[in-house]
Amino acid sequence: MDGEMGEDVLTEILARLPCRSLARFQCVSTSWRRIISSDYLRRRLPLITSGVLYHDGPRGDGCGGGRREQSYTYACASGGGIAGEAADLGFFPCHETSTIIDGCNGLLLYYASRPPAFHVVSPTTRRWAALPAPRARTLLSVLAFDPAASPRYRVVCFTGWLPRGATVEVFDSERGGWADHELDFGLDTDAMSATMHYFGGALHVLAYSGHVVRVDLDTMACAVTALPAPVSCRARAGHCRGRLRFASSDGTRLRIWEIKDAAASGGEWALKHEIGVSDVVPGGGSSQQQAITFLFMAFHPEREVVYLWSPWKLLAFDTVERRVEEEWVFGSEKEGAHLIQIWVFPFSRHLADALA
Repeated sequence: MDGEMGEDVLTEILARLPCRSLARFQCVSTSWRRIISSDYLRRRLPLITSGVLYHDGPRGDGCGGGRREQSYTYACASGGGIAGEAADLGFFPCHETSTIIDGCNGLLLYYASRPPAFHVVSPTTRRWAALPAPRARTLLSVLAFDPAASPRYRVVCFTGWLPRGATVEVFDSERGGWADHELDFGLDTDAMSATMHYFGGALHVLAYSGHVVRVDLDTMACAVTALPAPVSCRARAGHCRGRLRFASSDGTRLRIWEIKDAAASGGEWALKHEIGVSDVVPGGGSSQQQAITFLFMAFHPEREVVYLWSPWKLLAFDTVERRVEEEWVFGSEKEGAHLIQIWVFPFSRHLADALA
């Protein structure tokens, strides 16, 4: 059929399909796989919200009582936005016996403590991979993956703290094994937070001393850059249009800065946007609502759009037009829905290939 209609027509049709359909249609024929995998088609495709992971209320332990845990719900993308229907994570056989500890660009990192076991899972393609058991006890684990760059992913496990650094064990999917490293943060370890963002081959770790530490995962070298505002529990790092950004909120206003070259020393931050409560939520300027009205969640990687969490709703806010572009409702106060994380990424053949 593809030969009869011609590749140009087929490309136009494929460019209008959702991500999950494209991933499935790669199996139709070798010519379809080649077209779908091409950089040309990837550039034509819109950036989509891959998924939202959130708690959807307590659940029992299945044994007639005992400790009650939070269950996870993952809402997958449909077209250019988030679907109203939730995807079942039960396809992964260890979902009930493991805990989701991180997510990065469409992949989830599961961990089970007894015995220690890591799994990397893709809710979009419904594939998973079991990692070899780590050799050391894990204190903090981070998943690093960029589906627009390659199918390679890495899991960084912090195994010990040093006065100004840490020992880490890194799993590399290309090598299929773990490797030990020692990091020198360039700052006192007590100042480091657990807020991290993977971008451009590096982990960017926020420090309460008012800095961001860039950890190059190829060389494991660290570089320190001063931030334009203090780091708090509301502060987040992210990226948009190929540049690192920093978002900070004091409960009434959200400020967003950008640095031109995060890898260069001495880079300067520029204030890009400033958003008030009243810009996002009608009547949000009242003193009672200012501290709880919205929280920053993520940047759109190529558009001036930020994703904000207002109680039980996820908002896509256009920072140029100063308006809410879209919103999605997740539960209610009674149901106790709580957003954990949002991932935004362009469709790429590397997402389908990552766990193949």
